[in-house]
Amino acid sequence: MIKPELFDVVELLVNLPSEQQFIGDRGTIVECYNDGKYEVEFSNEQGETLALCSLSNNQFIVVWQDL
Repeated sequence: MIKPELFDVVELLVNLPSEQQFIGDRGTIVECYNDGKYEVEFSNEQGETLALCSLSNNQFIVVWQDL
């Protein structure tokens, strides 16, 4: 498994109905916390933020990482 880092693109493995985000939705890590959580921003094609969620790394997979 790829270690999540700032600005990685991730894909949800779980539904987040309270945030209207669902399995397969993609977002970008915008903050990495010391407690192992990650702040992920989900946006639309116009770049408008749809949701900002604090997630554990077992709730998503990294699908793109700038090497």
